[in-house]
Amino acid sequence: CGSHVLRTLVCTLGGVKLVSGINKPAETTMRRGRVKGKKKKKKKAENVLAPHAGMMGIEYQTASRLLLDSSTEDALVALTHTLSGTLPTEGPGELQQMACHPSAGPLLIILLRVLTYSQVANKKAWQSDERKGADMSDFRLGILKPEPTFQEGSSAHQLAQRILCWQPNVEKQQFAGDVIYGLSGEPRGSHLLETLLRIGSDEFYNMIIECGGFDKPETIQDYCSHDVSNFVVQTLLSTVRTREQAELLWKIIERAISTGYVLDPKNKRRGIVWRATEMAAKHGVCQRGVLKAIRVGMGVTDKPQEGSNELDVTEKDAKKKKKRQKDLALSMQECVPKLVNLTPSESDGDRVTLDAAGSRALYHLLRFEPHLCTEVLEGIVKSFTSGELELIAKDGLGSRCIMDGILDGPKEELAFADARKTLLEKLNGRLVTLAVDRVGNHTIKKLFKGLTKWEDKAVLTSELAQSLKRLGGNAMGRSVIEACSVSEFLEGQEAWKTAVRKMERREELVHDILAIGEEEKKAAKTKRKRKRHKKEELIDNDDEGISTKESRAEESTNVESIL
Repeated sequence: CGSHVLRTLVCTLGGVKLVSGINKPAETTMRRGRVKGKKKKKKKAENVLAPHAGMMGIEYQTASRLLLDSSTEDALVALTHTLSGTLPTEGPGELQQMACHPSAGPLLIILLRVLTYSQVANKKAWQSDERKGADMSDFRLGILKPEPTFQEGSSAHQLAQRILCWQPNVEKQQFAGDVIYGLSGEPRGSHLLETLLRIGSDEFYNMIIECGGFDKPETIQDYCSHDVSNFVVQTLLSTVRTREQAELLWKIIERAISTGYVLDPKNKRRGIVWRATEMAAKHGVCQRGVLKAIRVGMGVTDKPQEGSNELDVTEKDAKKKKKRQKDLALSMQECVPKLVNLTPSESDGDRVTLDAAGSRALYHLLRFEPHLCTEVLEGIVKSFTSGELELIAKDGLGSRCIMDGILDGPKEELAFADARKTLLEKLNGRLVTLAVDRVGNHTIKKLFKGLTKWEDKAVLTSELAQSLKRLGGNAMGRSVIEACSVSEFLEGQEAWKTAVRKMERREELVHDILAIGEEEKKAAKTKRKRKRHKKEELIDNDDEGISTKESRAEESTNVESIL
C-alpha cells in the first residue's frame, strides 16, 4: 500500500520507528541446547484489527544509517506542506476528507506524531531513559505510554490548525466546531481527533474543548449516545490537563452516569465510567460525587423505569426523577459485583470473564481518598465467595485491577488492613494453589508484604510450609518460598522473623536509593532551569543597559542642541 511506504518515509525522516504492542524485555542469559519449537494452536477465523496509528508506540532510532541534519528536517516539512498545503484554509475540503480516509487518515496521524517527536526540545527530554513505555501492568489498566506535546508555532501545530480549519486572529471560529463534530463521528477521523487531544499543547487542548462544545451538556450527551463519538469523550476525560478542566467535565458527564445510561451493560458505554473515575482519582476532584452517581445509576439500571436511563430529558423531568433515583440508589457494596460482572467459563473451570471497563473503574475507585474506599473494599472481600476470589486472582485483568487495588493501598490505613485480613481468611486453603499459578503467585507475595501483624503472616506461611515440595516444583512456587521465607519458617520463628526483617530492610534501602536518585535528577533539572533563567536575565539586562545608554546619549545630544 502506498500510504505504508509514506509512513515509513515520514518515520525515517523524523528519526523514529513505529512499535506495535508492548516491548518484551530482552533475554540476557545465553540459551543452552537447541530451541524446541512450540506447537501451533489452530486459530479461529476472526477479523482481528491491528492497533490504529494513534495507539502504536514511537521510539527514537539510536543507530540510524541516515544522517539526520537540517536537510532531513526540511524534507519532512516539505512533505508536510505537500500533503496539507501552505495556503490559509478557506473551509473544509480535501484535507478533511483525507483525515476520514482509511489509508490517508492513519498517515496524517503518523505525520502529526512524528513532527511532534522530531522537535529539538522533545528529543532531549524523551530520548533519555527516564521516559519508559507502558509495561504489562499499566497495559492491563489501560494506561498508555506518555507522549510529548507539540509547541505553539511548530510544524505539528500548523498541521493541526489546517486539519481543523483554524482561522488565526479571529474571535469566533467559523469552521473548527463543525470539523471537530464531523471528525468525531467517523472511525478514522475520531482516531485523528483523539491523537490531537493527546499530543496537543495546553492552549490547543483548551481550544478543542471550547470550539468543539465539550463544555456544554447537550454536546456531551450527543457524543455519549453515538457508537463512535463516545470514544472521543473517553479520550477527553483521560487527557484532562488541569483540575479546573476536570471539575468542569465532571459536572457535564455526571448526568450520563446518574441516569444509568452509561452504566447499563446493554449500551456498552462503561468506558466513560472508567475514564471518569480515572480522572477523579488523578486530579482528586469530585470523588464523593462519582461514588454517588455510580450508586444512583446502578439503582436505575437494576430497577429500570420508563425513560429512566435516557439522556435527552428536560430540566423539569430531571428534577422530578432525582427524587425517584435517590430512592432507588444502591449501596456501593452492592454496586461492586455489578461493575465486575464476573461470569465463569463453561468449558474451562479455572477461567473467568470480567468486565474490563468496570474492573479498571474499580481500581481507580480504590485510589480515592482512603476514607471513601471502605464500602468498595467491603464489596470486594465480602460480596465475592472464596472460589470467585481465587478465580479473580488467577485472571490477569482481575489480579491487576482488583487484587492489586487492595494490596497496593496504603498499608497504615485501617480499611485496607482489614480488607487484607479478610482476604487472607477467605483464601485460606487455596493459598498453595495460587502460589504455583502463573498469575496468582503475585497476589500471595503482595498479600504477605501487606499484612501488618506477625500472626497473620505466620498463618499464611504455615499453610505454604505444609506443601513445600509442591511449591518447589515450579519457578512460581520457588519465588513464593523466597518472598515469604518459608524455609526459614521451618527452622523456627525467630529465624523466620529475622529473615523477613532483613528482606524488608533491603527493600527499604533500595527504595531510598531510588528516591535519592530521583531527587538528584530533579535538583539537576532545577539547576539547569536556574542557569537558563540567569542567562536570559543577563541578556535582558544587557539589552536594557544598551537601550539606556542609547537613550542617555540621545538626551545629551538634545540638551546640547537646546543649549
